[in-house]
Amino acid sequence: MDAIRNSLLEGGVPSKKINTGYGIMQIEVRSKFLRDFANVRINDIKDYAVAEGGVFQGEFAKVINECFPDSTIYLFDTFEGFNPQNVDADRTRGYSDVKVNRFSNTSVDLVMSKLPHPEKAIIRKGFFPETAKGLEDQKFFFVNLDFDLYQPILEGLRFFYPRLSGGGVLLIHDYFTPEFFGVAQAIKDFEEEIGHELVKLPIGDHCSLAIMRPC
Repeated sequence: MDAIRNSLLEGGVPSKKINTGYGIMQIEVRSKFLRDFANVRINDIKDYAVAEGGVFQGEFAKVINECFPDSTIYLFDTFEGFNPQNVDADRTRGYSDVKVNRFSNTSVDLVMSKLPHPEKAIIRKGFFPETAKGLEDQKFFFVNLDFDLYQPILEGLRFFYPRLSGGGVLLIHDYFTPEFFGVAQAIKDFEEEIGHELVKLPIGDHCSLAIMRPC
């Protein structure tokens, strides 16, 4: 949690507004959700991959890798902070007030050092969705989207949802976070694009939303 606190401070968030205890609770709830989901569905994953968009320092990627040890895990991140164009777009729309250098204190080596099964990890460094090129035929069983900003969340939904297996889950971080209003808006706009509502399930951390693809 020190790394997250430092990143928030670097991003201009006042220290008095940072509640690390709440952050720890969120991570624990997300981890328990994923472990329970994996225990229930581990026999259904077969040849599907898993993924995370917005890896930061790899704390949740570690849990995904642990829960699905036989699955390839694709990790999408700039490892340099937010895309300036996405930041400008969010600010213009009034969705968030983040700074470009936020979440830049990370590296590929740091993330890989935390994974229990690093041989299953494929790093896709750069700006999404450009980093997804070549994966058009890949199917996924679990994806955590933690891009924070409107456009990459929307692009994540566009790319991953059609490739999600029946009964698979897209976990969207910061859906309930007022600081990142664009996350909820991206889901709403995606639903309008596809012409129907998604199966949306809160997981109890007051932050994340699970989207399940019907079987």
